[in-house]
Amino acid sequence: MGILAILAVVATSNYFAYRNRVNIDGEGSKAVEYFREAITRARSQQDGVDWAIHIDNGASDYYELLSGGATGTPVDRIYLSSGVAFTATTSSSTVTLTGGPTIAPVPSQINIGFITTDEALSEEIIIGTNGKVTRTKSY
Repeated sequence: MGILAILAVVATSNYFAYRNRVNIDGEGSKAVEYFREAITRARSQQDGVDWAIHIDNGASDYYELLSGGATGTPVDRIYLSSGVAFTATTSSSTVTLTGGPTIAPVPSQINIGFITTDEALSEEIIIGTNGKVTRTKSY
């Protein structure tokens, strides 16, 4: 009976660690794809409008793509899944992306951090001024 209890505790803790890793990895993958799509829309000047990325690090923790620039219409809004939040270093901001095949579609580097609610796992996504999106995992 004691051995079964020990095995149950070990299995449960391994499951929760695995679940957190899957959650943060999924959020990171989804965000990278989303930001790359936003830069592609800006470069191609899709729909003949400016495009912007808005990040809200607050009670709701979401990011969205805006059609029409910084004050434009939200195309869609992505909320972070439960168990994952923005890091304290991620600031709420709206960044307008430069249209056309410009070398620098982003006016300044954007740093976005994710962390699990137990603070055991984290990752950072950097959008460089050249439009390159990179991801660094800390797990």
